[in-house]
Amino acid sequence: MKLLPVFISLLFILPRTGYGQLMPERIRPRLPQPVPLLHKKNDTVRISFIGDVMQHGKQIRSALIPGKDPSDPHSYDYSAAFRHIRKYISDSDLTVANMEFPVGVPPYTGYPEFSAPLSIAMEASESGIGLFLTANNHLLDKSEAGIERTLHLYDSLGFRHTGAYRSREEEIAENPKILVINGIKTAFLNFTYGTNGFAVPPPYIVNQMDSIAVKAAIRRGFERGAELVVALPHWGEEYQLHPNGVQKEWAEMLRREGVRVIIGGHPHVPQSAEIELCSQTMPLMQKIKSITFYSLGNYISNQSVPDYTQLELLVTITAVRDNTDGSIELLPPEYHFLWCFKAGEFEKDYTVVPIDYFLNDPSARERVKGKEYERMMNTYRYVDSLNLFENIGYEREKN
Repeated sequence: MKLLPVFISLLFILPRTGYGQLMPERIRPRLPQPVPLLHKKNDTVRISFIGDVMQHGKQIRSALIPGKDPSDPHSYDYSAAFRHIRKYISDSDLTVANMEFPVGVPPYTGYPEFSAPLSIAMEASESGIGLFLTANNHLLDKSEAGIERTLHLYDSLGFRHTGAYRSREEEIAENPKILVINGIKTAFLNFTYGTNGFAVPPPYIVNQMDSIAVKAAIRRGFERGAELVVALPHWGEEYQLHPNGVQKEWAEMLRREGVRVIIGGHPHVPQSAEIELCSQTMPLMQKIKSITFYSLGNYISNQSVPDYTQLELLVTITAVRDNTDGSIELLPPEYHFLWCFKAGEFEKDYTVVPIDYFLNDPSARERVKGKEYERMMNTYRYVDSLNLFENIGYEREKN
């Protein structure tokens, strides 16, 4: 017991030690360590779609610069073709268009066998179109020379495209087209009902409406990490404002396979759209499972019969990924009605103008020649009255 006071005294005399190390007289507070920033909660991607980019004979002749060689692809001026939609797609991360013609095979011709100068594709790219669709019924209008030249020129110029390939190996590697947009892996699958009776020259491949092949491509997309699959079918009956039974059946199959966005082309007129809601969510909080627009109509063409071949849609899809659980939410789509003016009706050359340009500025009608303004507005009001897109999304006013 006599040792205890001595031991206590030593505690005040000897320096403090800990684990063999001298300790400071005062324990300094531990400074807070910087906390690494968490990943942002959401990633968002906006994808816009326009309809069939056509090149009829009158369009080609109108674009030809006077005095220039018609066989030279640089002899054509298409600066008016996409001018008025640039601001509508400027805040999209990607814009997709159906390029319904082979390019680069002179003499350049329109219907029934299309062949367009490369300059129309160059103008599309410069205007913000970032993905060209090639699986359509006119790609083979110039046979093997047309598909070969089209793929070569698109690749050499860095234009992204999907729907046609040089070989089966390339098709397996590139179909579907997977793009990482704002961190979201998105797969694009383009296929056509046919090629106007022209056989696909081997070894080339053009994606067809073959359910086995389409399902296989969808599975490849998911196996390669696709978080969102977009189907872009070339299908349906021309000039019909409603989808037929085949389109409906195919849309149901695509949705069952996991496709969440379907944007169609070929009928040359806008067709109805529909939204599928997730049944598992609460009634007042239902989320969108899939979005289908059966046809956007022509984007630019020389067609005018029926009237609504000049009326078309620009659609924007917004997808949001929740980075806490990886789920993808689709927001209600935005859509704009567009009108294709022929040469001399609004500008010197063929051009496409959003309808809301006229709705927002009534004085703009003074720029329209003849009775084209009345025909445009009557057509728009008629199609709008059919409620083809009722409860689908909203027309976004763009000033």
